[in-house]
Amino acid sequence: MKAIHPGCILLAVILCALILVIPVSAVKTSEQSLSDPLTRGGRFTVTITGLPNTSYYVWLPGTFSMTGKPYDQPPVITDNTVNVRKDPAGGPYPIGSYQYNNGNGRTIRDDIAPSTSDMSNTQYYALATTDSSGVAIVEFQTSVYTGLRSYSVKVENPQSVDRDNLLVQIQVFSRKPPATLQVITPVITVTSTPEPTTLPTPPPEVTIPRTTTPLPTPLPAETTRPRVPLESGLCLASLGMAILIITRR
Repeated sequence: MKAIHPGCILLAVILCALILVIPVSAVKTSEQSLSDPLTRGGRFTVTITGLPNTSYYVWLPGTFSMTGKPYDQPPVITDNTVNVRKDPAGGPYPIGSYQYNNGNGRTIRDDIAPSTSDMSNTQYYALATTDSSGVAIVEFQTSVYTGLRSYSVKVENPQSVDRDNLLVQIQVFSRKPPATLQVITPVITVTSTPEPTTLPTPPPEVTIPRTTTPLPTPLPAETTRPRVPLESGLCLASLGMAILIITRR
């Protein structure tokens, strides 16, 4: 098996990166444009600066040639954006029915990709209303199903066609392709010296004098003498006197 030359691998990586890049441009009614690179999965915002509290139609012109199927879909306008309104997916289509300038009667819906079972083409256009300072922001999102081609964003209303009072700016937030560089997260060790802890001084011990109660001195034991019954004593006395009388005779 032949080894693949490192130069061939590098060339393949560069070609893949170039394929993933989607060029995007923003145009005003005057067809002036600026270009920014965009990768699949990235997003971009369109900042409209015009008259205060004024509505402007925003869409992706020239995408009618796309099928709208996966891998051939235009970028979509994100939902839940302040002052940005879309037509319902099932109609009616008052926004999409706008006949744009120099379109020979064509409407916005005639100029965009058709709807499919997976995606309604009402996601490709909207009506943005500027705030009191005359600014509105519309966000577009790409995906893996976005077609690889050039795109333009067109902004206009019937008044902006005759007046030079409209500024369109694009800011791209590209999703980076799969990283080839290893990201190392440093581990930071924070060492801190604890402050010496001072123990509180215990209060001095309080000595409580003990009161000693002397034990009672035991009384001397009483000498117990056997008691002689009275009758026995009288008998002994009588016997003693009798012996004494007999002795004297």
